[in-house]
Amino acid sequence: MGIVVYGSKGSVLLEPTGAAHKEEIMAAIDRLTPGGSTNAAEGLVLGYEMAIRQVEAGRNTRVVLLSDGVANVGSTTPDSILRLVRKYVDEDVALSTVGFGMGNFNDTMMEQLANDGNGSYYYVDTLAEAHRVFVENLMGTFQVIAKDAKVQVDFNPETVRDYRLLGYENRDLADQDFRNDSVDAGEVGAGHSVTALYELDLYPGADGPIGVVHLR
Repeated sequence: MGIVVYGSKGSVLLEPTGAAHKEEIMAAIDRLTPGGSTNAAEGLVLGYEMAIRQVEAGRNTRVVLLSDGVANVGSTTPDSILRLVRKYVDEDVALSTVGFGMGNFNDTMMEQLANDGNGSYYYVDTLAEAHRVFVENLMGTFQVIAKDAKVQVDFNPETVRDYRLLGYENRDLADQDFRNDSVDAGEVGAGHSVTALYELDLYPGADGPIGVVHLR
């Protein structure tokens, strides 16, 4: 485990340290203090540079960003930040994001970074939720079972007059991209499930299948 902090600038607080050295890791965490602005981009670059040195076959190497998603120094949008770290994502280092905070919390920023970084996104608002993410579901949080998973729902035009997807607008793919392996999709962790909600308008008296679901 290594720790990078980012205020007005990013800096390394703890070089990669084995879990056997728990006291050293906890001492580094205890030294954390708030301060400065939020240069998330510089912090992520430092984190990726640290992680890339740990990549080896059979090892799950991952950057975990803890933030309120409000980057206000340096690169401040998901697209600009991802341009900085794209080369690391392509080197098999995944990015998971964990959101904290309320009020001006930027949920969209955190979700998009995790989506483009081949990782997962969580929001922690209580100690119990932190325990669920980092203790109870640790394997599912960091172990990807399905990479670039895609779902396509093909509704039957003889029974379904109209439909709309509720949410997931930022994950919507063009129909022709379903079978295009070069198009990025979502990751599913161990023990996780994904739910999509549709609102349907059926023809009166319609009888027959509603549609077909394809998984890839």
